[in-house]
Amino acid sequence: MKNWFSNRIDKISKIDSYNRPERIKDTIKLDSNENLALDKKFIAEIALQVAKYVDLREYPLEQFEELYRELSTYTDINKKYLAIGNGSDQIIELILSTIGKGRRATIFSPTFSYFINRCELHEVTVDKVPLNKEDNTLHKIQFLQSAKQSNIAYICSPNNPTGNQFDKQSILEIIDSLDDKLILVDEAYVEFADYSLASVASKYDNVIVLRTLSKAFGLAGARVGYFIANERFAQIFRSSIQSPYPLNTLSLTIASIVLSQSNYVRKTIEMVKNERKRVLDQLAKINGIKAHKSNANFIFLESYEKYEAILKSLKKERLIIKTFGDIDGRKGCIRATIGTKEMNDKFLKSIEEAV
Repeated sequence: MKNWFSNRIDKISKIDSYNRPERIKDTIKLDSNENLALDKKFIAEIALQVAKYVDLREYPLEQFEELYRELSTYTDINKKYLAIGNGSDQIIELILSTIGKGRRATIFSPTFSYFINRCELHEVTVDKVPLNKEDNTLHKIQFLQSAKQSNIAYICSPNNPTGNQFDKQSILEIIDSLDDKLILVDEAYVEFADYSLASVASKYDNVIVLRTLSKAFGLAGARVGYFIANERFAQIFRSSIQSPYPLNTLSLTIASIVLSQSNYVRKTIEMVKNERKRVLDQLAKINGIKAHKSNANFIFLESYEKYEAILKSLKKERLIIKTFGDIDGRKGCIRATIGTKEMNDKFLKSIEEAV
């Protein structure tokens, strides 16, 4: 007879895993939405500088306060409304494990699969509201109908994997209509988009805006995330929910220095946005595929019956992209990071040759 522990492990083993992408040598990696347009030397020089003077024998102390100061300056938000984590993924994990367990969450679909996976792990029931298949817009009335029956509403905007940012007024109307629900707004890609809700998050008792330095700031390997919320929740998260040392000294210090040089990063963001437009414009001229509007640092593409041919062409050119196949009525879907001009040209050439 199995004990409770064995039964719980059996149940967990049936949950779909969120797998890290495979590392393949001598390829161009366009599958994880990292900011490969940001000069590697920029990050490397900061990391080497930090490694020379930090003392890893000691626990990080003042480094936390320094990061809060830099985040406050960058976001123009008082640090009392901020809390940091080991990537925004860890923040999601902690919120679901401490507040969400046994509850119900409304999401739209398709969206960030990690959130769904963590809901399953922490026994949060998920109700999915399909996005419009034509343009990935949100069916606000349907979403509200579901969310009013839930405890949590998760809004990834810009959305991963579709790339689009939802209409600001619609999202604010959803927030105002759900004043008794926990609303998580995931803005991992917001630096590439048109607006942010960070400045209004602290005005609500139930809104948490998730942010990260993994995308625009090129620090995916450092694992630095943060959120903006009301003062009370931010304080309770920092003191009672988060662990005392969620980030290591190197990540904390590197993140602070990179944030202090955000003007340099912004130039790269503008370059990515310009390249995104160029890539989308070029893809729009190709028959047999459909590139969806993007407000992120990646593009979402339906390739229909050209799917296998495109994958073969990309593989030949040693380009690694995220493959989805058919999802929620969309056919032959792939997602590709916007990289440097050279990377993007190679991607476009592969698509053109395949169709």
